Amino acid sequence: MTTLTLQEAIFTVSNLRTQLNKEYTKFDTEYRVPIAVNNESVVKADKKEDVKASLNKIETVKQDIIALKAAIHVKNTTGTINIDGQEATASEVLESLKLERDIVNNLQNNTSFGYSRERIKTVSGVGIVEEGIINEAEVLQYIEEMEVTVHRKSMLIDKFNSTETVEVTLQSL
Repeated sequence: MTTLTLQEAIFTVSNLRTQLNKEYTKFDTEYRVPIAVNNESVVKADKKEDVKASLNKIETVKQDIIALKAAIHVKNTTGTINIDGQEATASEVLESLKLERDIVNNLQNNTSFGYSRERIKTVSGVGIVEEGIINEAEVLQYIEEMEVTVHRKSMLIDKFNSTETVEVTLQSL
């Protein structure tokens, strides 16, 4: 049984996915080769063993990723974070953080002007036209407040991830 902080568990999942991708690459580079010439096999026994080893590695890494992701999920759905005097599960905070980041990005994209999106343009037959967002000051204030919230929640999630632990049995490490 291995004890990891959530941060370590998330990092380990990332590393295991990298290992999985390396094994996949072998099937595209080392194992996808001529296997017969004139109906005669040209595959050496050691290469057959390499393929078996890769398949075993894929299975082991898959099981470890499943174990880690399940442990992370359980901790996120049961562990709580205090935000402004209210308790919320880490999953709730993560979901709200994801949505709030999306809101900030979307609204910022629609309030920013620059290359190929000029605020003031001359339109033939119309005159000088200024584009903008209706009630832009309020939208910009909302974005600013949301950014503060996002930053605070990000810090709370980072603290949660660095202090909460999970116990898992890993086969590939």
